[in-house]
Amino acid sequence: MKGPWGYPLKGDGDTALYTFLRWLAVPFFGGLYRCRVRGAEHLPRSGPALVVMTHKCFWDPVVAGMVFARPLRFMAKRELFANRQAARFISSLGAFPLDRGAGDRAALQTALAVLERGEVLLMFPEGHRQIDDAVHEFMPGVGMIALRSGAPVIPLALDGTQYMWRDGRPGFPALRGQVGPPVDLSDITTRNSKAYREAARRMFAAVAELYAGL
Repeated sequence: MKGPWGYPLKGDGDTALYTFLRWLAVPFFGGLYRCRVRGAEHLPRSGPALVVMTHKCFWDPVVAGMVFARPLRFMAKRELFANRQAARFISSLGAFPLDRGAGDRAALQTALAVLERGEVLLMFPEGHRQIDDAVHEFMPGVGMIALRSGAPVIPLALDGTQYMWRDGRPGFPALRGQVGPPVDLSDITTRNSKAYREAARRMFAAVAELYAGL
C-alpha cells in the first residue's frame, strides 16, 4: 500500500505499531523534511537482507524504516533498554541491545538469527554516530555478518539528517537518499579477518559512491 511520495503505508510483515508509525513518519519526514529516497526496489521482496548505512542522527533508523516496504531489525545501544517501558517500545520497532565496544557475542548471534529467519537487518557499520558529512571506515564485524549469513547487502546513502538538530536548535533540511543494488561479495570465499575487512571495505565503497551521486 503506497502513500504520498511513494512510501509504503503498510509493509509486508509489519506489526500494528510499525504500521501506525509509518502513517506518522511519512507526512513528517516526507512532508516537513521533504525526504526523497530513490531505489528502494533494490531490497528483495522476501528472504534475508542486510541494509548498511551511515549513522548521522537518532532518526536514521526511523527514516530507513519508512523507506522500505518490509520492517527492519537493528542494533541499539544497551543504555536505551535501561527503562522497561522504553525497552518495550523500541523492541517493538525491531531494536535489540548491543554492548558497544565489548565484542557483544549475543548481539552478533541475534543479528545472524534475524537473517536466518529471512528478515531484514539494518546496520550502521561505522560503529558510532558521526554528525559530519563524511563516510567513515566500516568495522569488519559487518563483513563477518554478511559473509556468515550469505544475505544480500543493500547499501543506503541518506543525507541531511545530520542537520535536523545542530547547536541545540532544530533545523529543517531536505533529506535526500539513494538505495543501491546488492554489493557483490560472491568472490570472497574464505571466512577470516582479512575476508571480513575486504567485505566491509566494499560496503563502504558502495555507500560512499551513492553519496557522491546525491
